Amino acid sequence: MPVQNNLDARLQARIESFVEEISSIVRDSAMDAVRQALETGGSSRTPSRGPGRPAGSGAGGARRKIVKKTRGSRRVRRTAADLEKLGAQVLTHVKSNPGHRLEEIGSALDVPTSELKRPVFLLLEAKELRTTGQRRGTKYFAGAGGKKATKKKRS
Repeated sequence: MPVQNNLDARLQARIESFVEEISSIVRDSAMDAVRQALETGGSSRTPSRGPGRPAGSGAGGARRKIVKKTRGSRRVRRTAADLEKLGAQVLTHVKSNPGHRLEEIGSALDVPTSELKRPVFLLLEAKELRTTGQRRGTKYFAGAGGKKATKKKRS
């Protein structure tokens, strides 16, 4: 069996030299990456887009609205006076146009519906507005509506 041992030894030596060569290549590659990162000041960012169409040139890009954020990305809190003023505008509009939906009220007042939700909620709580319908079919009317008939207790 000396031939088998000799073959095993030669194979083992070849495998070890191959592993050693691969290890040195990986080590050199890692050192090059570290050197490059140190030379560029640590920012090894690659461009986010490759060659091709520029950002925003797709079909959805033209339809997107540009939203102007106020005060950075912080949420803008409205004062109670602002809410009351907007609520009064909504109430006068609903009195003159009963049965309008929130989208119609918003477009008439030139106010986004997202800004109308809180004042309308406050008017509904105060029973100055009443609604019919559900979700997008909700229509708004002035006042709390007729009084419900109460049942008399039998004695």
